[in-house]
Amino acid sequence: MLGILLAPGNADDREMFRKVNDKLRGIFVADAGHVSKKLQQDFLIEEEGIIKRILFAKPKKNMKKIVTAFQKFLYDTRQRVELDFRNLKMFFGLVTSLPRSATGYFANYICSILAYVLCA
Repeated sequence: MLGILLAPGNADDREMFRKVNDKLRGIFVADAGHVSKKLQQDFLIEEEGIIKRILFAKPKKNMKKIVTAFQKFLYDTRQRVELDFRNLKMFFGLVTSLPRSATGYFANYICSILAYVLCA
């Protein structure tokens, strides 16, 4: 786990994505909710002809876009991320109704994520 950000439900995913990954470099794979030409252009970092950071956002089903075999492979690995979220929820207690205060919920989230990082 390289970064975490807790945000309200009405926050724009693309802005949260920028904040969390601002200092990171590499290949980023996002789901269809992050499709934005501006985000892809802003996210691209190229120095001396070498790409330091790039974003691949999986096209929506109604979009006609040609993808390479490498991009298809990357999009298919998205399932691993969903499996990690499932594990956080089912085995590490990320989703619960037991805490009775905002502090309790925050502590539960921190404990769940810490348990995931230490055990996984």
